[in-house]
Amino acid sequence: MALKELAERECLRLLASRVVGRVAVVVDGEARVFPVNYLVDRDEIVFRTGEGTKLDAARSGALVTFEVDDSDPLYHTGWSVMVTGPLEAVTDPSELHRMQGLPVRAWGRDGQHIVRMPIAKVAGRQIERTSNGT
Repeated sequence: MALKELAERECLRLLASRVVGRVAVVVDGEARVFPVNYLVDRDEIVFRTGEGTKLDAARSGALVTFEVDDSDPLYHTGWSVMVTGPLEAVTDPSELHRMQGLPVRAWGRDGQHIVRMPIAKVAGRQIERTSNGT
């Protein structure tokens, strides 16, 4: 097996290829991780949420980490992409109107609020099989 760092362009391609990721928010000095349905819109990650921790973080402009990955347990291969950036509640009426038309739903509950995360920093790694199969 070989571990390799992914180029930014490949990270963005992989990020856009999935629809479920996890957002990590620090609350009272403790990391909390939440699954979200998302999409990449322009240079931002967009998801819907209800009232609560994620929306509070967005309203305060908190710096968060977003992670998405894929793995093949049979071959022990896979990749992981992490994005860091500020979480923002979308409140501008024209942006809100545009984003309400995006095909993204909240994860398992009321998602009346739209949140975005400008992609400020992205990094990824991939585990590949080597030619000898290890």
